[in-house]
Amino acid sequence: MFHPNRSRRAFTLVELLSVVAIVVAILALVLPSISSMRQRALAVNCMANIRSLQAASLAYSTDSAGWLIDARLPHGGVDQGGDESFVEVLARKDYCDASRIRSPLDESPHWAPSAGGEGVPVPNSNGAFRRTSYGLNNHLAREFSPWAAVDPSRTTDRLSKVPDHANTVQLLLMTPVGEFAGADHPHVEGWGAAPAAPAIANGEVAISAVSRDGASTDAVSNWAFLDGHVEGASFARIYLDESRNRLDPFVSPLFARFASAN
Repeated sequence: MFHPNRSRRAFTLVELLSVVAIVVAILALVLPSISSMRQRALAVNCMANIRSLQAASLAYSTDSAGWLIDARLPHGGVDQGGDESFVEVLARKDYCDASRIRSPLDESPHWAPSAGGEGVPVPNSNGAFRRTSYGLNNHLAREFSPWAAVDPSRTTDRLSKVPDHANTVQLLLMTPVGEFAGADHPHVEGWGAAPAAPAIANGEVAISAVSRDGASTDAVSNWAFLDGHVEGASFARIYLDESRNRLDPFVSPLFARFASAN
């Protein structure tokens, strides 16, 4: 028989603690999955960004008799004509939306407040801020080509000078911290060989931007190639040493042979 005035039994402390424990356990299982899904979504959006920039780069080269975009933002505070960096040129000439310059994966503190950043200047930059998440493989740059100092005729700054477009990286993700956070190119010629190469490269390029697992041969980032395609690839699939990598156009055509042997 129903008695409307009878008090309902309240939860005991033990029951409440049990419910809380169950909720905590569920959150512990769900939150890593949500975080992983968010990271994958950001990586996909970043890939769309870098693909758009690569397409803009090729459009620029097509309109410029095959000349490639250039790098002009150095690490350090010396101005080397930053207005002629691909960052400015592609946006100024309407090849791409300026918003594509910043990766969704980029959490650098060195963006200016006007760009939604924390306003922390890049170290040793005379107060400069980060201007791009993406950088140019310096082997394909006029100003910073390592071969130019040896023999200017070997400067690979035109499409016709690069023998294998499909196996040569043009665009990559710059490190979010340190001096190279203000640059638009790394210095690939200084990476050396294993086991130090990943750590050295990671000081210039965000080699684990996608995987978020630190500097190692297994670290994954997004890389754009001169034929227009983009890969989310491990560092080992991009670089082994100075003579086996997909960045130096004089050795990149042979990289697949070396990689398959490992």
